[in-house]
Amino acid sequence: MPAKKLKESPFIKFMVTDAPGFEKFNEKNLPIIIEALNDIHINLTVNEGELSLFIPASYYNEYHKRNAGRRRKVMSKTGQYESYEINGRKKTFYSGEKLTYADMLTLLQTHSDASLIKELNIPRATYYRHKKAMLDSKYYASLDQKYLTGEAGPDDSADEYFRSLPGWDNAF
Repeated sequence: MPAKKLKESPFIKFMVTDAPGFEKFNEKNLPIIIEALNDIHINLTVNEGELSLFIPASYYNEYHKRNAGRRRKVMSKTGQYESYEINGRKKTFYSGEKLTYADMLTLLQTHSDASLIKELNIPRATYYRHKKAMLDSKYYASLDQKYLTGEAGPDDSADEYFRSLPGWDNAF
């Protein structure tokens, strides 16, 4: 069972005694254990029978989670793919300039979902998953609805407005 991500740094303190016959063994190996734990940012101290253990949450999460997993593909405005080979496996990625939330909102005003899926050359499920993430974002919630519905006057540029708010450059 994988461990959960730590939200705070745990700290424990115990009173310990050496088991009979292990005094010299513990005295010899304790510095080795402390040094090994310090290498992975776990602080262990033993003072007069008092054992303290501290694990910084940031280091634990960094070492435990390792940021493993497949990275999210970033879509390009052109919908073009490029491929490369690494370790005998063929990989593809979108090339060109990344498609941002502001670009996507501008496209949504003039295109239907079906035409965008075809133009961007992406699977339908991927398109709707990315669109849902954009619609649930803080950026989208901060937008003035008159620009989204087309009620803004001809002097008002929706594209400039979309790019004026923080978060416009998030990748779609």
